[in-house]
Amino acid sequence: MTDAEIIPAVNAASWEVVKKNIRLVESHARWVHLDVADGTFTPNTLWHNPAELADFETPLLLEVHLMVRNPEAVIEKWIEAGARRIIVHIEALTDFDFIKKTCDTARVLLTLSITPETSWTNLVPYAKRNIISFQVLSVHPGLAGQQFIDGETGGDAYLESSYDKIKRLREHCPFCDIEVDGGVKVGIAKKCKEAGANLFAVASAVFGAPDINEAINELKRDVD
Repeated sequence: MTDAEIIPAVNAASWEVVKKNIRLVESHARWVHLDVADGTFTPNTLWHNPAELADFETPLLLEVHLMVRNPEAVIEKWIEAGARRIIVHIEALTDFDFIKKTCDTARVLLTLSITPETSWTNLVPYAKRNIISFQVLSVHPGLAGQQFIDGETGGDAYLESSYDKIKRLREHCPFCDIEVDGGVKVGIAKKCKEAGANLFAVASAVFGAPDINEAINELKRDVD
């Protein structure tokens, strides 16, 4: 398990905006999270062209969140484009062994994610198959600016609390990385850390802030 880390998350429809946002956080983070959606797993489409990333140079480590229906068809292209961590949804998996072998061969870390509708228990069998990195998606896949699903408020109150998912997953996997993604901001980040998360993908609370550097620093203090 790595130390607590804030990872700016880029959720954009065009490569121009993706590039711009990466540049904005290059001096303030170690990793950057790229949301990829082709409109099959999500109701919307985001930038999803690995060829544009291939010749792009940045000091940041790249994690690519594949919100796609058939990750097996595209994972190799994203690895070739420079991804150092690939996030794949178990709801979209059809060939786990292929995905795992592809990442292992390329020495790329594989993170398995669940949507708000999926129980944390569905991740447990993968911990027994040498997966050491998991993500709890705390909003519905695709759209930025959504409210964190805490199981108590809003139209998603019927769903299991994201805090509870993190807590139970941490109990089952003490040494795994657990990333939380979606609706994370100051205060929520702290509660996620207390529940057991150590990686925090943050989009709107970073890129929607008047001062990106201060926003990241404030989030870092929240999870310190």
